[in-house]
Amino acid sequence: MKHSFGNWSQLGSAAFPVFIVLCAIVFFASASLIGGAENSQKTNTLDSAALGRFVDVSQRLGVNFQHQASHTSKKYLPETMGSGVALFDYDNDGRLDIFFVNGAPLSDPTPKGTIPQKTGPKYWNRLYHQKADGTFEDVTEKAGLQGTGYGMGVAVGDYDNDGYEDLYVTAYGGNKLYHNNGDGTFSDVTAKAGVGGSGWSTSAAWVDLDGDGFLDLVVLRYLE
Repeated sequence: MKHSFGNWSQLGSAAFPVFIVLCAIVFFASASLIGGAENSQKTNTLDSAALGRFVDVSQRLGVNFQHQASHTSKKYLPETMGSGVALFDYDNDGRLDIFFVNGAPLSDPTPKGTIPQKTGPKYWNRLYHQKADGTFEDVTEKAGLQGTGYGMGVAVGDYDNDGYEDLYVTAYGGNKLYHNNGDGTFSDVTAKAGVGGSGWSTSAAWVDLDGDGFLDLVVLRYLE
């Protein structure tokens, strides 16, 4: 008895080898696709591992800073902005310390011409000293860096070339230059240096513009 499947009976015995070849092609093509997908997945996994992963260790290391901003119905511009942070080795012990700039309370509404002032410790700028074990301690009060006004930015530079890095902090209502005394404390020398400014300053940078070996100060302003 002769069986026929579709039109195979019409093609004759020559069709069978062709069928076998087609099956082989489909099999190897499928295997290639599956292998490619597996290799692609392995490559993506390796790429993800190579990218690294960051873990928040702030609390564990003793960095408990929280930026303070008022939430008024007027939504004043300062309250919508974050503030500056600086990583610098203020005591030259070979370990980076952290300085955070903080805000100040705003009345709702705030009368025109009012300069916000820090009313308590939660509004202080903060200096965290890194200890030998990699943890941090809050040395703000000891260093004299609580700050004033509604802080915006910070620039680090050794402006007097004494080997210790100093801080320039910008703010809404006036800026501050803090001289590093080399003993863990800072002194406000703003008036003496003549760099207080007024109004609203945002960012700042130390740079030796004229190449005389002394840092110059560039301060960016915002608006009236």
